[in-house]
Amino acid sequence: MDPHFEGVIFQTHASELAKRLGHEFPRHTVLDVRDAAAFASSHIPGAQRAPVGELASALPQGTDVSTEFFVLGADPEDTAVRAASQALRAHGARRVVEFSGGMSEWNAYGFGTEPGGAA
Repeated sequence: MDPHFEGVIFQTHASELAKRLGHEFPRHTVLDVRDAAAFASSHIPGAQRAPVGELASALPQGTDVSTEFFVLGADPEDTAVRAASQALRAHGARRVVEFSGGMSEWNAYGFGTEPGGAA
């Protein structure tokens, strides 16, 4: 990662996120900040639910400041995405990428989802 961009919150779109998910390096995780029912209904494969309240106290389990975090919410208007991104940065996360279109864009492009998870 380029040190000139540490601390910057980036944004990406569905097609770019779909491409990125096909690569293991650098280490990354997709954090879904939607409510439990929405996450249980359908989410991006491999995503983990990360309520903003939990992110306020610590980085998600199994991650560290060098993890690349992709943060998504319901749609482009979901303010929880920015709150989660700021919480990650406050804990020292070096690379935070907001998925600006949210699940509404992901679904509109027809990318895969999976059901399940904590409801």
